[in-house]
Amino acid sequence: MTRQNINKHTFPKLLILVGAPGSGKSTFAKYFLRTEENWVRVNRDDFRMMQFGDTKMNFFYEERISKMVEASTIALLKSKTNVIIDATNCGLRTIEDMIETYTEYADIQFKVFDLPTEELVSRCDKRNAEIGKFIPKRAIEKYVNQLRFTKEKFDFQPIPRRLKETENKYVTQNENLPKAVICDLDGTLSILNGRDPYNASTCENDLLNKPVAKVLEMAKNEGYKIILLSGRENVYREPTIRFLQKYNIDYDLLIMRNANDFRKDSIIKREIFENEIQGKYFVEFLLDDRNQVVDMWRKELGLPCFQVNYGDF
Repeated sequence: MTRQNINKHTFPKLLILVGAPGSGKSTFAKYFLRTEENWVRVNRDDFRMMQFGDTKMNFFYEERISKMVEASTIALLKSKTNVIIDATNCGLRTIEDMIETYTEYADIQFKVFDLPTEELVSRCDKRNAEIGKFIPKRAIEKYVNQLRFTKEKFDFQPIPRRLKETENKYVTQNENLPKAVICDLDGTLSILNGRDPYNASTCENDLLNKPVAKVLEMAKNEGYKIILLSGRENVYREPTIRFLQKYNIDYDLLIMRNANDFRKDSIIKREIFENEIQGKYFVEFLLDDRNQVVDMWRKELGLPCFQVNYGDF
């Protein structure tokens, strides 16, 4: 397949293999890759061995393996590369989660490997003798039972690609309250210009993000309260004020996190919002840059938030 043809392939395919250990999933996947073009196999065991040198991980590491699998799969699908997810995938919740995660990126298909328990045990015993990978019978039985239950609830029919619901559903607010705009500092109103984001002692030397400052100016002129809500520790309040004075930023409230509170920005800002802003102001919109915070405003609190920069950190 030429690169030109690949680019014309608008919707990539995701093939999810389903079956207990020893059912032939990996054998199928590896053969499939030799006979089909523009396909990549994503396998949890490969990630386990590559990153940790073992296939038996505790929950802490398994969670990270899941993130690696998801990130790799999405990146490949976005590049219009077809993907085979080669793992047991027998649980109904696992199937539903994968559909929810990947449905906006690809047409999804399934291939189920459903063999009798004794045949699976025999195959796994043979594999253990060859490569030393032991899987107890009770583990195999667990997956067989999971698959039996899943087949009763799910038909494994192909699922065409579909975009997720994007309708904005905003929380109801009291329109009689003072109207306000909430704005973040680091990466939003101020540009760090090489400064350590965790040390704001020299933040007065930050650069001004002029388009954001202009939005605040226009909102202020329209009578909005300007609330600056920052994840900076309040020990940096004085240099922060000097920055705001330097650029003549007209604001009504400057709220910063407490010193030595190292929780996630999204947690801190939600807590501050609920304690000091909610019920006191009608929030017209927010300006922020960090994904986790933007998602919190939008998804958890139902507030309109405009993301002013890339914020995957």
